[in-house]
Amino acid sequence: MAAAESDITSSALIVVDMQNDFVSSGGYFERISKAHPEKAIDYEFLSAQIPNVLRLVDAFRAAGRPVVYVRHALQPDYSDACFPYWRLPQDPGPIESGFIVEGTWGAEIVEELKPREGENVVTKKGYNGFHNTPLEPILRNLGVTTCVMSGVTSCVCVSSTTRAGAERNFRMLFVGDCTAETHRESHESELGTISWAYADVVTADDVIAMLKAC
Repeated sequence: MAAAESDITSSALIVVDMQNDFVSSGGYFERISKAHPEKAIDYEFLSAQIPNVLRLVDAFRAAGRPVVYVRHALQPDYSDACFPYWRLPQDPGPIESGFIVEGTWGAEIVEELKPREGENVVTKKGYNGFHNTPLEPILRNLGVTTCVMSGVTSCVCVSSTTRAGAERNFRMLFVGDCTAETHRESHESELGTISWAYADVVTADDVIAMLKAC
């Protein structure tokens, strides 16, 4: 069987976890980066993706292509969590507490990237945006065959969702300069793994050029 070709005319932009706790000043990752410098969390790298992803969002909207948001939000006691939440601090102080709790500012999508009316927002409970969510039927019903992946973090939720999309026979494009990780070296390494087995690694300029050429 011939490999499926990416088709920007049947694509959707997937925006993963661009929430305040991940990328905004005052959010969880910025608080941790300041309180625990020994962790060497590169908050600036994470937050820099806000304008980068916005370029893609604007381009997809202008082209009339769908933008689908995936967010991670949990109950305060994490009773609905589908990831190893026990690795978070068991007795969190004010710095660590309240990470991506439903109904809080930290769990909200950042103001710059707020979904427009009619755009789909999928809430997940773990790393993989396809697991126990309506993401796949949303994409199928929109006629999407190619997913353009953006957001945070490269090695965890964006990667997990990309891998799951590939396993569902979507053609995956992973936008290397619209994704980020807590450590840049991990991000660069993940791009190599993704490119090897799961997706075409592209730039925002590549994707925008494809949209303009339609």
